[in-house]
Amino acid sequence: MFWNIISVLVALTGLAYYFLHRRYSYWKNQNVPYSKPMPIVGNYGGLIFLQKHIAHIVVDICKEFPNEPYIGAFYGTGPTLIVQDPQVIKQITTKDFYYYNGREISDYTEKEVAFRNVLSAHGDNWKVVRQNLTPIFSSAKMKMMFDLVNKCALQFEKLLDHETKMSNIVEARLIMARYTMACITSCAFGVDGKTMEDGFLQNPFKGLGDHVFNQTKFEAFKFIIRTVWPGIFYGFGQKVFPIKFNQFFHELITSVFKARGYKPSDRNDFIDFILSFQENKHVTGDSLSNLITGEKNKASVPVNDEFLVAQCFIFFLAGFETSATTLSYTVYEFAKNPDVMRRAQKEVDEYLLKRENKLQYDSVNELPFLDACIDETLRMYPVTPVLTREVRADTALPSGVKLHKGVRIHIPLQRLHYHPKYFPEPEVYRPERFLGEEKRNIVPNTYMPFGDGPRLCLGQRFAKMQILSGLVTVLKKFDFELAPGTPTKPRYVPYTQFPIPSHPLNVKFTPREGWQSRIYNKN
Repeated sequence: MFWNIISVLVALTGLAYYFLHRRYSYWKNQNVPYSKPMPIVGNYGGLIFLQKHIAHIVVDICKEFPNEPYIGAFYGTGPTLIVQDPQVIKQITTKDFYYYNGREISDYTEKEVAFRNVLSAHGDNWKVVRQNLTPIFSSAKMKMMFDLVNKCALQFEKLLDHETKMSNIVEARLIMARYTMACITSCAFGVDGKTMEDGFLQNPFKGLGDHVFNQTKFEAFKFIIRTVWPGIFYGFGQKVFPIKFNQFFHELITSVFKARGYKPSDRNDFIDFILSFQENKHVTGDSLSNLITGEKNKASVPVNDEFLVAQCFIFFLAGFETSATTLSYTVYEFAKNPDVMRRAQKEVDEYLLKRENKLQYDSVNELPFLDACIDETLRMYPVTPVLTREVRADTALPSGVKLHKGVRIHIPLQRLHYHPKYFPEPEVYRPERFLGEEKRNIVPNTYMPFGDGPRLCLGQRFAKMQILSGLVTVLKKFDFELAPGTPTKPRYVPYTQFPIPSHPLNVKFTPREGWQSRIYNKN
């Protein structure tokens, strides 16, 4: 019996060695420079063991091979290509998009309701849903939604007054999340999320956001294991999101449907589009295969409750957190760079003086320096520091390197945005990079905070709109300084895939002289 057990163990060890050796020879066999992996965890052990942010892992690998257009790596045991050459990035995100249309682990998006959304979808499902959601974000629709954002800005003004009277030390990320949650619940769902009222810490919308963006280590570990070994994760019956999340959004949209008599209203918001989907029981659009066949085939996606919940879920999460993070880091950088802050304040003051203290939709175009500040914040703190793609059909790079279905693509935005070749003095917060000639000279595909190609972020316009409104609201009244104990260079929480600071971004808010003359005109 003893020797039988030993024989089995030896055989299993041999099989494991053969499997790992074969997997870890993927890049070597194609003469692609690669970073030597560790057994089982590959090159991403720091992430798997909750010790190192994925952005820093990928940046370090890029620094090993600074002159290579791409580097082979292994996400667990899965081959991953880290692409740092702008031309190859363009090939992947745009020119050969058909072959790279997935995010990652695309074959597992149907395992949970929350992942059946436009962000996680691939193939015809992605194409059809994206095509049907795009009209929500047209300029005309954004202009209509701006009135709702403006109402949230008025509430935000009151919230700031209340919070700063209690203490002039403000946790920037928390207060910005309250504002952006209010914007997204109003503009998307047509409800008052009550996120700027007392009791925010118990607000159900906050709980939903925390499960993704303020995870416990256990929650983060589950999320990471799902991305590294999805087959094992789901094979053991695990789920990232509790059933109560699906129930919450189902009850939310059902209540709004009832309030509108199950018919589109004159708000033309996200829920109205969802209602039109439900009426037709399906959505139809162009097939993704048309990209390579040149044909005009159509594809259809059935619409049921789970489909609706998935779209609402991602609309809420993507709509509030990315903007809240950008807002908080912008205020944080203003606190560190008073000259930049004063220039932004001057632009805001002049704008409000001309508009009689009314915030209008044209602020998107009338505040170029403030817009450049947002762009610079997104350069330094990209909301997705590592952009992911997945090979969905066997293909090859122009160099001849073969990429098989399932290979991951990691585009290191953190590396590109801080590369001195593309952005001199990358550690310096300098919004002028995004003005005039300097902006025109930015190398294509080196600055992609909202992604690029057909999967460019749908909500980019909405995000910019609510961020600008939020910044105008705080700049017109307050000066900013770093509070005692706030680090001058934030570090990311190592077990998230987002730029979540490991220390609170505490900022001192001091009322400016003459702020009373800049109170919003409500008429």
